[in-house]
Amino acid sequence: MKALSIIGIVLFTLTFFMIFGLGPEDPDGAAIFGLFSMLYAIPFSIVVLVRANKLKKPRVNVHEQLLQLGELREKNIITEFEFEQKKEKLFSKIK
Repeated sequence: MKALSIIGIVLFTLTFFMIFGLGPEDPDGAAIFGLFSMLYAIPFSIVVLVRANKLKKPRVNVHEQLLQLGELREKNIITEFEFEQKKEKLFSKIK
């Protein structure tokens, strides 16, 4: 990902200078450089968006899970020791 970012920074900087350098003299050349830059930017943006969505963690509703654990403990489905272990695990997710 870092390599793509470095390539993007260099490419966009060069494109910026080429567009403004060629713009007044060669508008077609400037348009080609802009198009070339966009051909890199669009797929890069899609890749970054997909990776960012994969990294998102679902929010943990600790209160709901504690209530469920309490019910399981009251019904003797889990022991007091298991309840305490799972409770500590839930609290560690908050920190």
